[in-house]
Amino acid sequence: MLYLVATPGRFYRNEMITQLLWDGSDEVKAGNSFRQAVRQIRVASETGQLSALVTRNGTIGFEASDRRPIEDVLAAQLRMQGAQGPAMQDIRTYLHLLDVLLGVSTPFDSWLTYARTQTLAKTQAVLDAAMAGTDMAVARRAAECTIELEPHNETAVRFIMRDLWQSGAATRAIAIYNDLYAHLDTFFDQEPEAETVDLLAAITLDPEGQRSNMRGGPEKPRITLEVVAADKPTNTDHDASLQAVLVSDLRMRLGRFREWEIQPDAARDPAFLSIRCYLHSVGDARYLSVDVERPDLGTVIWSEMIDAPNTDWTRKVRGLVVNIANALSVVVSHRKHHDTNAVIYDKWLESQTLIGTWKRQDEEQAIRLLHEVTGAAPDFGPAHAELAGVLNVRHILRPGTRHTEEAQVLALNHALDAVASDPMDTRAHRVLAWCYCHAGKFDMAEFHFEQSLLLNPQNPMSLASAALGFAFSANTARAQELIDDVEGLPLTMEPFHLIYLAASNYLCGNDQIAVDQCAQGVGLMSTVGGWHAAALMRIGRPDDARARLHSYVAEIADQWCGTGPADPQAVITWFVSCFPLRDKTVREDLRATLMSVAALD
Repeated sequence: MLYLVATPGRFYRNEMITQLLWDGSDEVKAGNSFRQAVRQIRVASETGQLSALVTRNGTIGFEASDRRPIEDVLAAQLRMQGAQGPAMQDIRTYLHLLDVLLGVSTPFDSWLTYARTQTLAKTQAVLDAAMAGTDMAVARRAAECTIELEPHNETAVRFIMRDLWQSGAATRAIAIYNDLYAHLDTFFDQEPEAETVDLLAAITLDPEGQRSNMRGGPEKPRITLEVVAADKPTNTDHDASLQAVLVSDLRMRLGRFREWEIQPDAARDPAFLSIRCYLHSVGDARYLSVDVERPDLGTVIWSEMIDAPNTDWTRKVRGLVVNIANALSVVVSHRKHHDTNAVIYDKWLESQTLIGTWKRQDEEQAIRLLHEVTGAAPDFGPAHAELAGVLNVRHILRPGTRHTEEAQVLALNHALDAVASDPMDTRAHRVLAWCYCHAGKFDMAEFHFEQSLLLNPQNPMSLASAALGFAFSANTARAQELIDDVEGLPLTMEPFHLIYLAASNYLCGNDQIAVDQCAQGVGLMSTVGGWHAAALMRIGRPDDARARLHSYVAEIADQWCGTGPADPQAVITWFVSCFPLRDKTVREDLRATLMSVAALD
């Protein structure tokens, strides 16, 4: 019920709700439980305790005149009433509900985690505005509520410390700092920010506050950074893949700092600092050049060269982060309790590099490395997500083979481990969605695709992948929305995104666009030629379709892993079997289109 109330006006398939809440249960029992729950909700609705529950055409949802998500409604009420009003208690009650419902099912737990994060973020935005106001009583209450919800929020901690110092309670201000330090140490293995430490020092040296401006000025705005690959071609595809992995890892590490903000790829405003990375090779040796630039001035602040970044990356990147922090006068803690073992992390980075080449021999080595990583570090969620992802595409990298039930089960288990390890990981939800597609649980697939988009709505990989997932799930309206979104981010697209979009466009009936995108992506993936030939046939170019099918069969024959010869019928049969299509008529239409091309000979 909470899931429906939290998204008023949205309707979900009954099967999706059943799978979400009774994941892994017997289907008959889950269906009975669902119907019983609906009856109980209807009784509550009739007594006026709840809004009207509506079921129609196999879907369920709550009708509401106000269709804002519940976290937006709570934030609006808090903005009107202030932190001293009843809205704050409503927020506490909602967060408590999210906590007590944990454990219903793994997918529902992931949504609860997301809902809690969103509610805290929107609540905090209102409280931050109140803390920045001129009414000290209102600001103080907002800071107290902030610390209650998020004891690690140092902006609020500094506010309370200054307020107590100004009131002559330096000892209590120091106690507030000690509480913060203990919380950060216990839950984050971090130390307080330099600004908080400086405030503590000022209070300690001048308890009476006679030599300092106790209120202090406004919080310093966070500077913005972008972390990007240099606009230079790498020597090999393997280097290009490794460069992308290293840039992504550096961006993730810098994103942990609260002193600055990492800009998304599609940011409109230029970043204060641009960190550009370029991987180049000399013989067998690899070097990563890192330039830190001021885009507004067109100047390079400093450069650094990292030797052999594919080995001992954890140690080397920590030094790089410290240098960046020093350039910005930020103190970086050297504590490393939560760092993954360096050897394990190197293996994970190498596996990502191998996966990025989309080559069969690299895929085999990547799977071996990821099995080693998940065996040695079972709580390392990213490795489980990568392993599930590569298992989902093995049959595509091995033309002539099928996605076996054994591989499906293994991939699903690893994907579930990834989401359980980090429910806020976009990649984990995206991979789990694909696992559910292959398992035929398309409603759960759509749920996790949506989760991945909620967590990172600007990620082009999530957008392109979800567009294809929704197209496979026969939800072409949603697929088209996402196609439009991802095509609005052309500068951030990887080449293989074109193939995701080409297939999505074909399934949405955008045949000419699919033809154009396939033409740009020749050779990128083993499935390009099939979509290309089918799209050419549908736009009335049979001769071109026949020629493309011929070249496609020749391409696949060189990679063929099937038991029989790679003749056109065998290649078409394999190609059509690759995709988890919900609508059987779509699969048969795709097969018929390609067979009609083959019949032109």
